[in-house]
Amino acid sequence: MDRIQKEIVPFSWCPELRQLMETGEPVCVSFKTDKRSGKGSEELPEKSGFLFCELVQKARMGEKFRISGQSCAPGDYVLGLSEKSPAGYYLQSGRYRDMQAAEKAALSLPRLKRKFCSVVIEPLSLNRDTFDVLILFLKPQEAMRIVQANAYSEGERTLMDTTGAASICGDCTALALERGIGLSFGCKGSRKHSGYEDFEVPLGIDFEKIEEIEEGLSKLPETTQ
Repeated sequence: MDRIQKEIVPFSWCPELRQLMETGEPVCVSFKTDKRSGKGSEELPEKSGFLFCELVQKARMGEKFRISGQSCAPGDYVLGLSEKSPAGYYLQSGRYRDMQAAEKAALSLPRLKRKFCSVVIEPLSLNRDTFDVLILFLKPQEAMRIVQANAYSEGERTLMDTTGAASICGDCTALALERGIGLSFGCKGSRKHSGYEDFEVPLGIDFEKIEEIEEGLSKLPETTQ
């Protein structure tokens, strides 16, 4: 799929992926390198008072955001907005036995490698351009179908890589950009603050992978067959 030349017509594509979500829409995340939001003088959006995972959840329900930062310290580290390790925060929160374990966990977090000036977070129906990652919230059965679709053409396994931390920003965004798909069980922060359902599995797909996943989904037999 040509990220530059392909014209995106909202809701005229991703029909298979759209059908997998029962509540809300898939969310497009775009990392912008330009400083302008439109014509006129250069401007940068403000840092959001919400967490990245909260903004994704709000976008799922129809809102659109353009931000230069967000309000989660581990999220800043994962998104490359800060070099401060979240190890101390993780230890203080009781997530790990000791500092050695907390530091090891922090070092294992996926991190966004690209530089950007702003992030656009929006529902698929509002997207008018290419984007970087598509994030979905799925029941396990529907997440399974994406894993199966990923294996449809080459028979390759989808590797799950998570520590139950930095799920939406790390597993479903940074890791998805790196590996094509990022599957997660969520994390304490995202489940607490953004409020997606206990039974929902968050999953991110890199833009370049979507066409392949869509093809696989369209060819797979139904689960009941």
